[in-house]
Amino acid sequence: KQWYQRRVAITAGEAQRERQEFERVLAVQQEGQKHEESKDRSARSRRLNHAEEVRKQIKEKEGDLIHARNMFFEEGIKLDQEAQERRRRLDEIKRKKLEELQGAGVPTKYVNEVARRAMKPQTSLITH
Repeated sequence: KQWYQRRVAITAGEAQRERQEFERVLAVQQEGQKHEESKDRSARSRRLNHAEEVRKQIKEKEGDLIHARNMFFEEGIKLDQEAQERRRRLDEIKRKKLEELQGAGVPTKYVNEVARRAMKPQTSLITH
């Protein structure tokens, strides 16, 4: 009977040691799993932040390009308006000069010749 009790005590001690070892290994594995999950979350967060930053840079670049294109078109419109204003002023000056010629008594024949040449469309130095 003593032998049996000792055997039971030894077996119980071994079982408790095995259980403690199992719980220790389980705790280490759980801690490792938590650490891996944390690393995965951190890496995912870094990837998402990087992707968002790249999208932001792309959007800014697109905005800059749109702005530059708009400025180009606005400059073209402004140049056209300035050219139209110059032509209007020149036409007005030509008209006044022709009136001055008529007022100075220059024969109509000559005034008409000057008018024909003055109102002839100007050839542009800029080719399109």
